[in-house]
Amino acid sequence: MRLLIALLLLVNALLLAMTVGLLPRPSPEAARADVEQPLRPDRLRILAAVPGHDATNLPPQADHSPHSAEDKADGDAPAAPPAASPESSTPAVVPAPAAAAAEPAPPKPTAAAAPPLACLRLAELDPKLLPALKELPQGLPGVQIQERKSEKPVSWRVVLPPQGSAAAANRRLDSLHQAGVDDAFVIRDPGPLQWGISLGLFRSPEGAEKKMAELRTKNVKDAQIVARTVPVIELSYQCPPSVAGDLRRRIQARFPQLSVDACHP
Repeated sequence: MRLLIALLLLVNALLLAMTVGLLPRPSPEAARADVEQPLRPDRLRILAAVPGHDATNLPPQADHSPHSAEDKADGDAPAAPPAASPESSTPAVVPAPAAAAAEPAPPKPTAAAAPPLACLRLAELDPKLLPALKELPQGLPGVQIQERKSEKPVSWRVVLPPQGSAAAANRRLDSLHQAGVDDAFVIRDPGPLQWGISLGLFRSPEGAEKKMAELRTKNVKDAQIVARTVPVIELSYQCPPSVAGDLRRRIQARFPQLSVDACHP
């Protein structure tokens, strides 16, 4: 009986203390939260922040509390892995190894420089000899033939220009005889000098110049020197030096009258 009275007094004292504010009264919201989702300190985890990374993206630490096995047994679903951040999802870029320096291409083999060609020349040829001279190098490798035509003066004539007619040429010839020029005659052959007067034919230009000086002393001032030319042909052979000796011997054996001169190719 005494115990019952003591309990009643204790309850009344507690009620009185709550009424006057001596004891805190729990709020309905807090009480409801405790009922709906009680706080479990054993499942709290402290995540250390890493510079430059979001702490929420770190993998969860292993739960070493003695209640972890019990929680799994109670049917609690394991926490979903945190979503990967853009930084963690991007694969690390591995720098490519530096490209090996390009090796220089091996030098191409160069062909040995060919020796300079030898050259043999035959000058002032008679055109009739050309066919035989062109056939001489047959069978010799690398022989090239070059032909060049030109005019060669063979004589020099001192003349008076054409007088226009035979009668005019005869009158001028008479005046030359009176002046002491005896070796003169009228040129009657068709050509550019027809009805001209020839005063001398010479083998060298020096002989013709001497005659001109003599005529000036006799007051013959319209005389002139005309060179008489004939067509000549020059033939040259360009060939390897190893062939030049054989070619020269062939030419001299077949045409001993010809002079074989060296030339520049």
